[in-house]
Amino acid sequence: MRQQTMYEENDSERKRKMKNGKLQCHLKLTFCFTMMCFIQFLVGCLYTFSSTLLAQLREPSSTIHLSIEEESWITSITIIICPIGLLIIGILTDKFGRRKATQIICGPMALGWLIIAFSNSYTTLLIGKIILGIPFGVNTCAFLYISELCPTNLRPLYITLVPFSVGLGMLVECILAIYCRWQTISAILLAISVVNFLTLFMVPEPPIWLRAKGRVAEADEVDRWLDLGHMTHALDASADVIEQSALTMEMDENMHATPEAPTSLSSSPYWSLFLRRNVWLPTVVTLTFFVCQQCSGVYVLLFYSMDVVRDCKMPWDSNTVSLFLSLARVIGVLSFAAMHRVPCRTLVMVSGGCMAISLLTVVAYMKAFVGVQDPPFQMTLIVAFVMFMFFALLGILPIPWMLCGEVFPMAVKGVMNGVVQTCGYVIWFIICKIYPSLILNLGVEIVWSIFAFFCILNVLFAIFIMPETKGKSLDEILLYFEPQEKIKKIDMP
Repeated sequence: MRQQTMYEENDSERKRKMKNGKLQCHLKLTFCFTMMCFIQFLVGCLYTFSSTLLAQLREPSSTIHLSIEEESWITSITIIICPIGLLIIGILTDKFGRRKATQIICGPMALGWLIIAFSNSYTTLLIGKIILGIPFGVNTCAFLYISELCPTNLRPLYITLVPFSVGLGMLVECILAIYCRWQTISAILLAISVVNFLTLFMVPEPPIWLRAKGRVAEADEVDRWLDLGHMTHALDASADVIEQSALTMEMDENMHATPEAPTSLSSSPYWSLFLRRNVWLPTVVTLTFFVCQQCSGVYVLLFYSMDVVRDCKMPWDSNTVSLFLSLARVIGVLSFAAMHRVPCRTLVMVSGGCMAISLLTVVAYMKAFVGVQDPPFQMTLIVAFVMFMFFALLGILPIPWMLCGEVFPMAVKGVMNGVVQTCGYVIWFIICKIYPSLILNLGVEIVWSIFAFFCILNVLFAIFIMPETKGKSLDEILLYFEPQEKIKKIDMP
């Protein structure tokens, strides 16, 4: 009887320690990922800052007055510069690591806000926005960091911190715009940039990247600090991370050596890696996804909310619509996090289908009441666009950026993330730049019908092309792009 009592006490103590260990692991992961994603909060503020800036510069009391052409450059210049920043970020992430690359990018982020805070002319404003274009695509670092450090079963949950941080930044900036001048907002964001740079010193690099660089001792130290063996649904998470690193390095070696002529890593030129099937095929898949995403109109709605309100004759002003769109984005991200166990392909199908329905509702409403001075049920348009933004966050908006951090081999992951996302931002710029001309030449109904068509293409892409990444290790995802004969040579558990 006494032995049974002691056994029950020991079992209870063991469960308590496991529970505390699991909590500590979650807290450590949450801290690391929050610090890595905090710069995304600043990017979210940058999304909506242009509309706040231009609205206040149009006031009679403003000392800076811009022409329509100058306003268009102030709005779009960050997207033009972003591809250059992405290439720089891609090289930095491979050479210095995910965390250090983010710290380096905090420099131009702080400098850009500093210049804007003390701007007194169009030229200085433009210089500030150009500098802010460099860190505009810094989400590459965050997606890579989370996908490499987080256990497989928790990766979909934590990776939603990236779009959530962007949405939260948009919402906070809209609130700040109600009470503060653009100079004050810039100064606040400058201070946050500096704080983010300092807090990143407490964040470790992912063990899988450290091992790929031969820094095994540092990787073991990070593994001991995280102690991921306490996490549920991971039989031995720490061992799984080590195994993933070993398998990833094995696959990287396979990229350099063919079965017919095995060679060492140093004997093959670096550029030859990009000709491999498991590099060019993920590139084609992700670029196709970006075309479908960007042409769905989700970023057009964010950048041209004022024009959309005017063209669709909505009953609310643009600031109110922007606030509700930002709120819909935050709620959408939270819903996306709550459904982190749902397969990504299912989320894209639901997201694209519901977005198409929302836009078709908008087009049908405008067609039904064309020429009507005071049409009934005017809230229909607002509700449809808010639901469009909400469902975009369930799949089509975040998943293409997430997919880039999961489908490339370690040897080229940073560079290919930069290249693919650069193409994504170029498409983004093109769509946003030609939107006014499309409205002028085709009309609002036809343009948003085209966006609805691409929402449907996203559904077809998810059904027939998109690889499923939910619940799979990084190496299992990479094997999706390998030839069948090579898959048989890799002994997956």
